[in-house]
Amino acid sequence: MRTRLTLLIPVVALATALTACGDDGPSKTEFTTQADRACTAGNTTISTATKPANAPQVATAAGDATSTIDAQVAALRAMKTPGGDDKDLAVGVVNTIAEVAVPTKALQEAAGRNDDAAMARAALDMQATAESASNTAQAFGMAQCGIQLKFGLGNLFDGVKQVVKATYVAKGEGLCRDAARKYDAIAPPGNSLASFNRFIDAVNGVSTKLAADLKALQVPPGDDATVADMIGAVDGLNAKSREAIDAVKAGNDRLFIALVDELRVAQTSVNAKLDAYGLKTCGSAGS
Repeated sequence: MRTRLTLLIPVVALATALTACGDDGPSKTEFTTQADRACTAGNTTISTATKPANAPQVATAAGDATSTIDAQVAALRAMKTPGGDDKDLAVGVVNTIAEVAVPTKALQEAAGRNDDAAMARAALDMQATAESASNTAQAFGMAQCGIQLKFGLGNLFDGVKQVVKATYVAKGEGLCRDAARKYDAIAPPGNSLASFNRFIDAVNGVSTKLAADLKALQVPPGDDATVADMIGAVDGLNAKSREAIDAVKAGNDRLFIALVDELRVAQTSVNAKLDAYGLKTCGSAGS
């Protein structure tokens, strides 16, 4: 009996050693818990940062976010990953989080150049990669990494949006003031039909040019649909004006009068959209 016990001890020790050597790392749950713990502080730093109000502040905030994400990724890559299929999934999650740092770095550089177009592109890319990281991390079972990062970067995105919008409104109002001066410089029509046609052609020309100039401005990130609706309304008003012009030239007074009524309604709608976006000189203040 003693011999059997003596032989059993090294066999148990050998089995224990083999199990340790074949250890596939932490479980998925253990890994996600450790990872979330490593991401919490950085996510809090990003989410509690003051919303930037100008390009230099955007550059600072984006730089801080980039450094924070890089630090998170370094900590995650230093961890032992689960074994089996979960290993590749864990590595994939970390890689998607790492990708978020690319557009945040681009945003920092664009803000440093005070480049609205580049800032808008980088902000949209940042939002898209953060969304991807959040979805991937959530699918893997995380609650902090990626998910709360996306939430925190929303504050930075909103700041970029407001900074670019401020420039859009300032430039737009300048275009509207220039258009107003051109309207004022148009000679009033005389008693002849020809002079009236020249007058309304000139007015329509200024309006059409204004719409084209507004379209050339950099749209704030996230405001594409709102701006498209606003400019679309301006285009619709100009198209209706051209119909009225054609009616006058064709001598169709009845159609012209009907179109004038439609123009009044359309102008009111356009003014409301322009005013709501901050372009009051183009809207109610300029009507």
